[in-house]
Amino acid sequence: MQRKNRYQKYIFLLVLCFLCIFPQTVSAKDKNLNKNSSIILSDSESYTSSKSYTWMQYKAPADGYLTITVADAASSSDHAKGYLALYNSTKATLLSSKNIFYNTTYSNNAYWQQFTFGMVKGQTYYLRVKPENAVKISRSFKKITDKSGALQSAALTLKKNKAKTGLMPAGVSNTDWYQLTLTKKQKIRLYYKAKTNGCYKLSVYSGSKCIGTRNVYYTSGQKKLTICQYQKSTGKTFGMEKGIYYVKIEKADTLTSGYYTLKWK
Repeated sequence: MQRKNRYQKYIFLLVLCFLCIFPQTVSAKDKNLNKNSSIILSDSESYTSSKSYTWMQYKAPADGYLTITVADAASSSDHAKGYLALYNSTKATLLSSKNIFYNTTYSNNAYWQQFTFGMVKGQTYYLRVKPENAVKISRSFKKITDKSGALQSAALTLKKNKAKTGLMPAGVSNTDWYQLTLTKKQKIRLYYKAKTNGCYKLSVYSGSKCIGTRNVYYTSGQKKLTICQYQKSTGKTFGMEKGIYYVKIEKADTLTSGYYTLKWK
């Protein structure tokens, strides 16, 4: 009997050591966004009342982007307000801004209610929510096939008037390259849309020379960037010489993710 008790004691100590070395990140309070496309947090689950964050787990079914939409909870008379942040599978590494503010007061502006995160197939992510009051959180996911080149020498051909979609996954350092060909002298008109929780950098190259750049933030509609030659003495603009040009899209900082669409005319 003493030997049996001694073995039980050793097993208990081994289990305790294992838990210390390999901490468990999934708790009974974690919400599962794969099983539930919408989750309602009550006033009692707000950070003000509970003094704790709410963690929501999501495993990406494919390369693509997750869209989080916040709305007022039916049980609440107040507009939902709070903060979001995206973390990796262990909740140890921040993959977005630490405090992404949401506010349903501005019902006509999706910027305050919809948030997009680029994701990699098979990876598990955690959304940390710090609600100030009751809120309804919904998610949707869209698969993206990004065929852009990782290097300028492998740039994907961007045909005129044909849009391409690119993915910027959270926690991944990647650069997308495209090439376009002018068959005559003309201005380069780039049209883009972006859904991001941070900032992209869009640059245009002629060979190794950068001839134009712009910081790209969340857009509610299509935006345009025109690349042309400029004569300082007269203030007139002219088209670019015919030839091959390159477009480079990258993250402006490591905590950016999402997707974009790009075409030229």
